[in-house]
Amino acid sequence: MNDNFGIIFIHGAGLGSFIWNVMKLLINYPVLAIDFPNREVIEKINYNLTFDDYTKSAVEQIEKFNKDKIIIVTHSIGGCLDLKLTDYFKDKITGFVGIGSIFPSNGKSFVSCFPFPQNYLMPLILRILGTKPPKKSIEQELCNDLTPEQTSEIVKRFTPEAKRLYTTNVHHKNIASKTLCIKLNNDKSLSLQLQEKMAKEMNIYNIATLDSGHLPMISRPKELADILNDFVKNVIR
Repeated sequence: MNDNFGIIFIHGAGLGSFIWNVMKLLINYPVLAIDFPNREVIEKINYNLTFDDYTKSAVEQIEKFNKDKIIIVTHSIGGCLDLKLTDYFKDKITGFVGIGSIFPSNGKSFVSCFPFPQNYLMPLILRILGTKPPKKSIEQELCNDLTPEQTSEIVKRFTPEAKRLYTTNVHHKNIASKTLCIKLNNDKSLSLQLQEKMAKEMNIYNIATLDSGHLPMISRPKELADILNDFVKNVIR
């Protein structure tokens, strides 16, 4: 194993590095699961954060990891952050994996990726209702294939994000040459059509599929780890 290589895991909105706890033990390589700022706090704490604040926090955590080469594994809205990190760490990144991830076109935002009228309504909903969905929505969209205990943890630890994480236009230049898209067949948060659209727009033709909901790192940790280990082995050999 190359001691100067590592894998970065980026969670989705409202979640935290804890979602990777079981799965990362099954990964054959050094791992860093980063956290978005201010996990498990009330909404007002993150209200004024900018997209750059999220990027800066991720950069600081990755730099402390101190690896010469990295692969980034993103989940959901973490794909937006990956695009900025790929620019920043362009000399380090050897590949990336998107797990039910959103990848906006250059100069577009997370919300812009959704079909009409959702792309127009979402900013209004975020402004009026905030970024923490009702408990029932979290259970149905994020936790549809989790156990009651796992679902309870997700609901309890869900963190409201800054609205600008969803609405900021992301400008990016570099795309890793080695890529993998993992589609989630039973995802109630991101439709298969949207997942396929993201892969197509990023020119990702290496695609794996899991029969899971939105959080396969919790519901299918062994299956997901096997896919990731095989991808990484082929990238760094």
